[in-house]
Amino acid sequence: MSRASSLRSLLEMGNIPRRERLDVEGKTVGEVCSMLCKVLRSTELEPEWLVTANMLDDANEATSGARMDRVWPAHSVWNRVAVSVDIGKSEGWIVHVDWISRTEIPDVVGRGYAVMPLLRAKVFVADQAWELARFIARAIDVA
Repeated sequence: MSRASSLRSLLEMGNIPRRERLDVEGKTVGEVCSMLCKVLRSTELEPEWLVTANMLDDANEATSGARMDRVWPAHSVWNRVAVSVDIGKSEGWIVHVDWISRTEIPDVVGRGYAVMPLLRAKVFVADQAWELARFIARAIDVA
């Protein structure tokens, strides 16, 4: 039985715990990452790695993503946290957790959107990537 089909059957049987939503309010990006890692250790969904997108804590968040000590974004009408899946550059699949925010663009009618990476996770099986994305979305109350 492949890993993907065993994950699917575990989910169907209910052996992977359906956790309560994590309390991310007032937490930093680094703290949310640590909380997710801790929760995922007790499941079959544990990724190869789960890290903050700005692993080097680079001050330039526009290019590197949110710093580890940045407060986790709050829910609002115009801004949201999004979870998505993408094929990796060399192998596997990457689960992205990003903050999508609406921005004012000077000298342009209307508004634009900015994407700030928050977290990244890597897995080797597509089905596991989608299950992990759903799990993270539920855990951080995106879904």
